[in-house]
Amino acid sequence: MNFDQNIGEYLRRAFKSNSAAHAYIVIGEKQVLPALLQECAIITICPDHNGNDGCETCNKVKLNAHQDVITLPTDEVKNRLTVADISYLTEESFKRPVDNSVCRVFLINASNSVSGQGAEIWQNKLLKTLEEPADGIYLFIGVTDSESLLPTVRSRCQILKQTKLTLNDVKSTLINKGFEARYCEMAAAMSGGVISAGERLLANPQIFKAYEAALDTAQNMTSTKNALKYASAAMALRDGITDYLAFYSLLLRESIVYRLQSELCILPSFKNNIDIICANYTLPAATACIERIDTAAQEIADGANVTATIDLLLNSILQIRYLTRD
Repeated sequence: MNFDQNIGEYLRRAFKSNSAAHAYIVIGEKQVLPALLQECAIITICPDHNGNDGCETCNKVKLNAHQDVITLPTDEVKNRLTVADISYLTEESFKRPVDNSVCRVFLINASNSVSGQGAEIWQNKLLKTLEEPADGIYLFIGVTDSESLLPTVRSRCQILKQTKLTLNDVKSTLINKGFEARYCEMAAAMSGGVISAGERLLANPQIFKAYEAALDTAQNMTSTKNALKYASAAMALRDGITDYLAFYSLLLRESIVYRLQSELCILPSFKNNIDIICANYTLPAATACIERIDTAAQEIADGANVTATIDLLLNSILQIRYLTRD
C-alpha cells in the first residue's frame, strides 16, 4: 500500500510525536477519498507500519474488519450522511477500543453530503463531538473541497490535502474503470492530474473527435493544397475547437520532448504518430507553431472569428514549416 505523500507523511510524524489533532478534514478527489480515509485509519492505529508488511491490524483495516475503525455514512446505497449517523458516531465515541487498539477512528466520507437537504443539520450535530472530543478518538472527514463545509466545522479541524496525482496515476485509474487505454492516455494528458476531469473527457465523444482531428492535422497536413480539408474538419467541430487546439499544441510539445528527453513523454501509445509529427516539424517549427496555436486559442477565447482564425492559423503553420525546413 503506497500512502499518499502529503497525508501519510504528515500523519505519521504527528502520531509518532504525539502531536496529532483529534479531527482532520481530508481533501481529495471523490473517487480516491475512501482509500485516503483508509490510509488515515491505518496510520492512526499502526503508525509504525506501512500497510504492506503483513501486520494483522493493518490488514483488518484494509478489509474493513477492524472493530475500532467505523465508517460513515452507514447507508452505502444512498451514501449520504444523516443525523442518525452522527448520533451513532457520538454514541460509539464514548466506548472503549475493543480490537486490541488504543483508540477509535471514525472515517466520515462527506463528499456526497455537504450540500442539499440536511447538510447543515448533520454538521451542526457533529460540532459537539468536535468541541468536546472523548479521549482516544480520531475523526477524518473526507471532502473534495473544504470550503463546502461549515466554517464552524473547518475551524475545529486540521486539513490534510491529497498529493496531486501523476498522469500515470490518472491513466491507470481510468483504465481500471474499463476505458480503452489509448483514450485514457489522451484523457490523462489533458486532465491536469485530475481523475474527474479525465472521466468528463472520456464521457464526451465530441472531445475525442476534436483530438483525432488535431492528430490528423498534425500528421497529414502537408501543403496549402490540402489545408482547406483540415480547416473544414476543424470548423466542423463547433464547440470542440478549443479542445482541438489544446491537443494540437500538446502533440507538438510531445514531439519536442520525444527528441530531447524521450523518457519524459506522456503519450507513449502515440509513438508512431509522434514519429510522423517529428518528421513534419523541425524543433524550431514545433516551437513556433505551439506559440501560434496558443495565440489563436486565446484570440478565439477573446471573441475572434473562429473561421478566419483557424484559416490564418493553418496557413501560418504551413509557412513556418516551410521557412524552418531542414
